[in-house]
This record gives sequence, structure tokens and C-alpha cells, in this order.
Amino acid sequence: MCGIAGIIDPRGGVETGTIVRMRDTLEHRGPDDAGAWICPTGQAGLGHRRLSILDLSPRGHQPMLDREQTVAIVYNGEVYNFREIRKDLKSAGFAFHSDTDTEVILNAYLAWGIDCVDRLEGMFAFAVYDTRTRTCHLVRDRLGVKPLFYACVDGRLVFGSEIRAVLASECVRRDLSPEAAWDYFSTGYVPTPATIYQDIAKLPPAHVLTFSGGRMELNRYWDVSFEHLDDDPATAERRLLEHIDSSVADYLVADVPTGAFLSGGVDSSVITQRAAAVFANHGAPGRRLGGTDLHTFSIGFDVEKHSELDAANASAAQFGTVHTPQIVTREMAHEAMDTVVDLFDEPFAASSTIPMLFVSRLARRRVTVALCGEGGDEAFGGYSWYRTWLDLQKPSFWKTAIGRGVRIALEKITRHRKKKWRLHAMESVDQYAQLMGAMTGPTKRRIFSPDMSRQLADRDNAGYFRKYWRDDLPPMARMQYLDLCTFLPDLNLTRADRTSMHVSLELRVPFLNHRLIEYACGLGQDVRNPDNRLKGLFKHAVRDRLPQAIRQRKKKGFSAPVKQWFTPADLVKLISDVRAEHPDLAAAWLHPSLERNARTITGTRGYKLWIFLKWLRKNA
Repeated sequence: MCGIAGIIDPRGGVETGTIVRMRDTLEHRGPDDAGAWICPTGQAGLGHRRLSILDLSPRGHQPMLDREQTVAIVYNGEVYNFREIRKDLKSAGFAFHSDTDTEVILNAYLAWGIDCVDRLEGMFAFAVYDTRTRTCHLVRDRLGVKPLFYACVDGRLVFGSEIRAVLASECVRRDLSPEAAWDYFSTGYVPTPATIYQDIAKLPPAHVLTFSGGRMELNRYWDVSFEHLDDDPATAERRLLEHIDSSVADYLVADVPTGAFLSGGVDSSVITQRAAAVFANHGAPGRRLGGTDLHTFSIGFDVEKHSELDAANASAAQFGTVHTPQIVTREMAHEAMDTVVDLFDEPFAASSTIPMLFVSRLARRRVTVALCGEGGDEAFGGYSWYRTWLDLQKPSFWKTAIGRGVRIALEKITRHRKKKWRLHAMESVDQYAQLMGAMTGPTKRRIFSPDMSRQLADRDNAGYFRKYWRDDLPPMARMQYLDLCTFLPDLNLTRADRTSMHVSLELRVPFLNHRLIEYACGLGQDVRNPDNRLKGLFKHAVRDRLPQAIRQRKKKGFSAPVKQWFTPADLVKLISDVRAEHPDLAAAWLHPSLERNARTITGTRGYKLWIFLKWLRKNA
């Protein structure tokens, strides 16, 4: 796992010092080695920070060039089928000088062009610069496990694994985007492709950006499809377990110590159980295993109802892992908040960032690679809001007897009454946005200054979700597709990447093997989620692998007790600090009565405001 950065400028003049400056903002992503390369014409520069996982020798140094010195690559990630691709390339006459997947991707590009991405299985973000055509390709993996940011300004392309690397080029302005800030309060993150900075964008998952002659082209190379397989339930269970077992075995391959996050829920327990079985059998044939013992790591809280530590400890004992737990308190959380705010380079309000940071720190003391259960809910249909949303679609007086215009009027009338009434009055996609914690327009107008609120008055509160809304899919599949395109990459995987890479830990996600995703989502809804049961097929398939206590536990989710940890008094003090330290900024962005208004913005919505203000204060 690594950090990458670069500049492509057809006019030339790219300097080594600039690339090194960008690269070294990413030292936490790759503390083991660093490299920089400038092409002979000065039209391209690539930088790389390396976290050594496979082939720890200097042969894995990047940027890596082919034998003729015509194509250069910088790469962040793991391609788990690289040995199979390597075998095909060797049969075609390609020679190899390392045992890295980087060299496999480089030679795959030479053999098949940028279409080689279709053959790659894993998590990756990489840049290939071809001196023969003076073309750069930026590529991001299918599900968005690995990040990549870019800016096209003044005819040049600037890119990096994190926003800080792009800003360090000093080629890009730091102007903030009011639109991105407004959308942040709908989602808790700035939705792709935007960032909080007007000139910087996120490369979307499953996309290739091609830059040549000062022009950019963006193309999607993969998408998940639903309902195209007709396997019966028994066959589906067997094949699903085969996919899970194969994925876990592949994701354990490493030349460094390997472990797993164990939360006490079903997903992480399934991954841990299978990983423990692979360790017990000393790995898969022909595959290197990272260590002799499987280490597991868990986080609990000082607020009992949010803690799953007892279940995690019991699972670790049954699976026979070397287990390390830790309790996180309110004081520890507050001490870590400056780090939490800095991790993302823009406002990001997933409360689960706090435990994820602590469990990453805990794991890094013993291992360099860890597996986790991210993606299980998206792959198998497991989020609680699916059931709530499905209930809202059932016929009712609100949906059948009242036209849309009347519903909108009644929504305004009942704004401060029972939440379910308001939800029934909304369109389906707006219901989803509300279930995901989106702030309404009126609430946002109590946060932002009147001038900014007027400027953004017509902005669609659910616009990001509407972009991926698929009326052609069955109801449950519609939710899964939406989450695979939005919630998974922009929140869950962003949180996982930044917290783990902050401590130079490679975090792997076996449930997001795209072959597994394609299989699970391709099954009929009545097989995948019979009677709309959350994770129906998956839970039945793994029932004999898990302790009964885990199978029967109510889902909690990996979230922190922010309501108890961050109070309205904390929020009011923070607002006052921002006004005192940055009066002009506060006047332009914040409502004059925000201190009073903030006392009624609590829970996860209050946490969004708290994070936004902390970020604004630090980056003003």
C-alpha cells in the first residue's frame, strides 16, 4: 500500500522539487521507501511513497519503468490475481525482475493497453504515463477502495492519493466550494466527484481518466448488474461460500504480519473465522501467509449500549486468535479529534472514524496488514434503513389518496410533527436521503449565513442520491446499488482508507472482491433476500461457522456514542471560537444566530456541524 502523486504538463517544466514536496505529504501512506521520476522532456513527473507488503526488496521501488524506459507507473493497492496475470504475460514473452504486482500491471499495460484494467482483481489506484504518446491514465478500482484526487488547471493535470498532495503542488487554488459544504450536510461527506475545494475532484470508482495534449476524458469501465443469475438457494449458498473462502485466502497473502479487525458483528466474524481456518492450515498452496498466528483487534466504548467488546472477545476465543481489545473513552475521543479532522483534508462526519482510528493504531503495533468486514451490508443487503424504506413504500393514505403537490404542502405543515408523517409525504429518493441522516433545507438555513442560503436555495437536497436512483431495479436491489455507488466508497471506504493509512496499515476488504459482488448482486432478490430479510442468504449460508451468540445478536453498527461525547455545550463553545478567531469567515459562512440554533441540532446532525466547524477553523 502506498501514496502516489504527479503532474502532467504538456508545456514541460515539471520540477523534481515539486514532485518530492507533493510525494512527501503522503509519507504516512508509505514510510518504507520514496521515489520520484521526471520524464526527459519535463512534461511529466511522478512521485511515490512505499509501504512494502510484497517483495520487500529494492526491486519493488517506484516509480517503476519498463525495460525500454518508455512507460512509467506509480501504484497504490493490491492486485490479488497478479500471479495468474504474470503467468499469461510470461507465456507471451514478458520478463520479470521482481515479485511485485506493480511490475505485472506495468507489463499488462504494455501488452493490452489501458484495457488491462479489466483483468485486475483487487483494490488499486494508479497512474501510467506513456512517453510514446505523451498520455497519462489515472485508474481507480471498481468499488473505490483506494482514493485518487485530481485537478485539471491551466492545461495541466495534477493528482495525488490525498487532497494534501494536490494542494502541495502549489498549482491549485484553495478556494472553498459553498455547494460542496451544503451537500456535506446532506451526506456527512462531500459527494464524489466534488471536494471541498472548487478546483479539485475525486476520480470516481471504476473510472479511467485519460489526459493527453491538455485535454481530459473520463470513462467508466465497470458497473455491477443485478438479477441475471437463476441459481436456486442451495446452489447460491454453496457458491457464495466458495467466493468468500477464495477471497479471504487471496487477501491473506503477504510478506509481512497479518491480522483482522473483529467488531463482534456477523461480517467481521465471518472474515475472522475463515482467516483463522487458513492460518490453521498454514495458508493456501503456493501462497505466502503473513505470519504464523492470526492477530485480531477490537474496540469498545465507555457507553455500554454502543460497545460490542464482549461479543468480539468471545468470538476471538472460539476462533483461537491472538486477541487485543481496547476501550475508548470520551476523553480519548476528544484528544484524538484534531487527528480525526486532519485525516480527510475536507469535512467528513462519520462517527465511526473514531473507533476505526483507534483500532488501526492498535493493530499497527503488531501487524502491517489487516482484514475487515467492510462491504458486507452492501453486498448482501443488510442495512436497517432498507427495511424502513420498504415499509414506507407500502400503500397508505399518504401515498394513494394525496397527489404530489398536496403531499409537499402537508410536508411543510407537519415539519415539526411525527417524523414518519414527513417521510410518507416525500418522494422515494428523498425518503432515502432522510433515512441516511440528511439535513433538510430549513435546518441548513439555520447553519449558513442568509446570503449563502439564498445563493444555494435551489440546490437539490437529495441530488447525489438521485443521480444513482434506479427505478428499473427491484426495491432491495435499488437500495444496494445506491449504497454501492455512494455510501460505500464515499463514507465507509474513505474512513477505512484514511484511518488505516494514517498509521501505515494496509486494510483489506475481502467482501469487496468484485467477483463476489457480481455473484451476490446477480442473484434474484428472492434468493439473496427472501421475504426481504436483511442478509437472508448470507446469514443462512454462514450459520454453521459462527457462534450462536453472534448469529442472534441485534445489529449495532460500528459507530461511536457521539451524542454522549459531543454535547450542545461543546458545539456552542466551538462556534464562539470560530467567530473570535475568524470573524470575516464566520460572517460570510455562518448564521448570526447559530449559537442559539445549534442547541437544537443534536446527535449525528450535531456531529456533522461540529466536524465542519472544526475543519473550517483549522483550514481557514
